[in-house]
Amino acid sequence: MANTDLGYLLHSRPYRDSSVIGDFLLQHHGRVSLLYKGVRKAGKQGAKGRLLQPFSPLAVGFEGRNELKSGRLLEAAGPSVFLVGAQLYSGLYINELLVRLLHREEASAPLFAFYQQVIQALRTEPIEPILRRFERQLLAELGYELTLLWDAEGEAIRSQQHYLYVPDQGFVPTSPLTLEQPLRTRCFSGEHLLAIERHAYHDSEVAQAAKRLSRLALAPHLGDKPLHSRELFKQLSP
Repeated sequence: MANTDLGYLLHSRPYRDSSVIGDFLLQHHGRVSLLYKGVRKAGKQGAKGRLLQPFSPLAVGFEGRNELKSGRLLEAAGPSVFLVGAQLYSGLYINELLVRLLHREEASAPLFAFYQQVIQALRTEPIEPILRRFERQLLAELGYELTLLWDAEGEAIRSQQHYLYVPDQGFVPTSPLTLEQPLRTRCFSGEHLLAIERHAYHDSEVAQAAKRLSRLALAPHLGDKPLHSRELFKQLSP
């Protein structure tokens, strides 16, 4: 029996002569991989294949019990969100995080709704705050929520104190002067942590600290394989 759902294409790759394997984020099924056969041919099937674009709401139907399921229905379910430049690369970064980190077929209605809000916001709002909020939301979804109000010992974060970020433990009070250089990249001021908790990114130092913290928090889950989308951002550098 076929399932139907609303979703977005996160990533696609050709399969054999005329088919496509797509990774989707679906409202009621989470991340799923679907094989759509013949959609790179001319004619009616080819028209269906042209719908396989990121940031476009899609009605999809599929069946099967394996990790790779057979795609059936594929229809537009609303207007596409057109992103360009840094907006586009940011959207692709978000999609790549979801493909790399989400477990298969674990639905989360709040994450799906947040994803919809994020790709709309990328068109009109400052990008960096959007990415930091999404990274925090995704970490929480994975069970690794960043707690920025309390240190690893359960004491309130103090603005004048410095803290060492330790994955799976949290923030340990420290002094930057006692740390070797490699560890200083994991050191944050309490003032910056409290500002990050408030999403107060108007200060450039807070914004840079938030980006550094997100990378440190995501690194253990991403592993050593680099993110392709980060390479795209380098094309924007003068």
